[in-house]
Amino acid sequence: MEGIVDRIEGDIVVVEIKEKMYNIAIEKVYGNILEGDVVDIVFKDKEVISLKRNDKKTKERKQYINSITKDMWQ
Repeated sequence: MEGIVDRIEGDIVVVEIKEKMYNIAIEKVYGNILEGDVVDIVFKDKEVISLKRNDKKTKERKQYINSITKDMWQ
């Protein structure tokens, strides 16, 4: 399943998945993540067991956001 990192608050990562927010313990994160990153999330018995940045989809999302906002502040 995919989600988007909304924010990181201390040892909690707040992730939006299908318009719902989840608080995930930072120790379940593999690698580095930043706000706005697209992440792959693995659930087991309705509990998040791992979260990892999806580099390809994060790059695509950032390019899309840049393309729709490039003329906004000119």
